[in-house]
Amino acid sequence: MQALKWLWPRIGARSVRLAWGLTPAGASWALVGLARVSPGLARVHASTILQGPADAGLLDSSWLSPALAEMGRERRLARHRLCMSMSAPDLVTGEFSGPANLSPDGWPAEVQLEVAQALGLPPQEVNFDFQLEPGNVDGGVRLRWAGCPRSRVSEYQRWSAGAGWQLVSVEPASDAAQRAANALAGGLPRLLQQAPQDWQFRLNLEGEPMKSEAAGQQEAPTAAGLLEALATPVGPRLVAAGLALKAWL
Repeated sequence: MQALKWLWPRIGARSVRLAWGLTPAGASWALVGLARVSPGLARVHASTILQGPADAGLLDSSWLSPALAEMGRERRLARHRLCMSMSAPDLVTGEFSGPANLSPDGWPAEVQLEVAQALGLPPQEVNFDFQLEPGNVDGGVRLRWAGCPRSRVSEYQRWSAGAGWQLVSVEPASDAAQRAANALAGGLPRLLQQAPQDWQFRLNLEGEPMKSEAAGQQEAPTAAGLLEALATPVGPRLVAAGLALKAWL
């Protein structure tokens, strides 16, 4: 059994100074690199849209490997960590509910079966990740999970490695977008007020609770505001930035 989370080695992750995120943007891909400039702040190091050839289909990503390789040569990059998002139909999400006496040792097997059923694949052919959701009213176990075909992860690893990049994590785009929105200095309004190259992200969110006078105004519109932000031309770059932020958050 393997999970999505095994792709991200936690040990030493916070020592990373430069991290990259890559996400689909229609027929193209958004690539954002973040540089950690202080213990509590990261800013955009690079932001670009990788355009595929005109005759490439939506599911044809064969051109990505040479495009990434060219990006690495232009910026004289060493083998950098890359986090990617995945969307339907390759990625499925859901929840598993079990009795309170279900042992944590049994959670992975239960989630693996859920993912396999959702994808229509044998259990051994899926990758997955999950987290425990608090506050289950009946005292049972509630797990939020995401999964994808193992073959797709292997494919992404293969062409990213061929370009000199190291794929370290795959996750839902929605999770990455929420991470970026929470960390964006100045909040979501900055998306349209600043160019992506000027975005900055706070890395010490746990130590910086939201100011009380603003809490009531920012909590409620976050979900709606995030959906609106993702619908703008800079939406894919926000997702890519959130993917890169996984190096520290």
